[in-house]
Amino acid sequence: MTIPNKNKGYGVIIAAVAVTVAVMLCGMISGIVLAVRQRKESAMFNNSAQEMAGYLLRDSAVGLKGAMSALRLCNEAEPAEELSRAALIYAVRAETALECKSGDWAESQNKEQFLNDISTVLHTYTPEKTMELSDKLYEYTDKFCAWVTDGAEFEYDGELIKSEGGAHNKDVTEDDIAAAEQAVKDALNASSCEHVGDYKGHIEFNVERDGSTGYAVVCGEKIIEFSFMRDEDAETDTTETAKEIALETAKACGYDGLEVKWCEKTGKSISVIMCRSYDGALACDDSAMAVIYGGKTVAFTAGGCDNKHSDIPTPKVAESDAHKALRSDTSEGRLVVRKMNGRERICYEYRYELEDGVHYVYVCAENGKQIDIK
Repeated sequence: MTIPNKNKGYGVIIAAVAVTVAVMLCGMISGIVLAVRQRKESAMFNNSAQEMAGYLLRDSAVGLKGAMSALRLCNEAEPAEELSRAALIYAVRAETALECKSGDWAESQNKEQFLNDISTVLHTYTPEKTMELSDKLYEYTDKFCAWVTDGAEFEYDGELIKSEGGAHNKDVTEDDIAAAEQAVKDALNASSCEHVGDYKGHIEFNVERDGSTGYAVVCGEKIIEFSFMRDEDAETDTTETAKEIALETAKACGYDGLEVKWCEKTGKSISVIMCRSYDGALACDDSAMAVIYGGKTVAFTAGGCDNKHSDIPTPKVAESDAHKALRSDTSEGRLVVRKMNGRERICYEYRYELEDGVHYVYVCAENGKQIDIK
């Protein structure tokens, strides 16, 4: 992914996953990445990997268009919210498939920006706002789908974010840009860093490191997101090494004090989810993620992991008792904090690896009952 010109909105999804919804989507994304990247990383299966990525991209584009078409019929918040959630999953799948399929970095830039921006809209805007923008959302998803299915021309230059009524942050000074550029060079060991624009205080750069091109986004004094192209000949890392690299990257980008929640290996890549801990409960909805490949972090995002949490309930049910609420046995649950229906909930998270992917069961640590399944 890259954000190449100064009219672009900031991205919310890294090359592999959307972090603010990473826990909800990690099973689906891991399955996609495993199916596509693992084959791509073997020369023997390059052609079939390209074909599979193409099928995934087509399916996701059609699904995204269908959800946005239905959104035009909504006049109530509840169905609009459900459609936005479904569409967000399609957008994440499409971005992942696009990265795996495309070999032309420049040609994919405006498509990736579109998927970034529509994900921002779907994840952060209110249902009322998405309903208000439904015609424009459908217009661009229709054009994107036509490009995927028929090769039609697709043009996009940040129009969805602009439609919010925002403007480039006039308070961003040359000194701010220079400081952000130096922060990127220092944290990422970048050999070049070219300013390409800013939006609402998010300063964006095209960067190069060890001959690999990519992008980085700075907000305030922190690098909230970056991604680089991969070296196909890289060595495979161990899980423990990947954890250390991920935490070091987070600290270099301005996010100290995070804890590793889990790691998942897909081909040669290892995805590391990191969260803040509140008295032993991990704020899993506000995760940072790093993708480790060949001894380096090739993708990182942490836009939500500094969200504040307050009024977190105290656990009243032991994990051994909460375990009884499960229909089938699995490993010991992990204490996490999640915001549900507008309030903080503390619960035990149980991870299941089923034949169709990874699922999570959440059992309330206050009453011992299931409260959510992803």
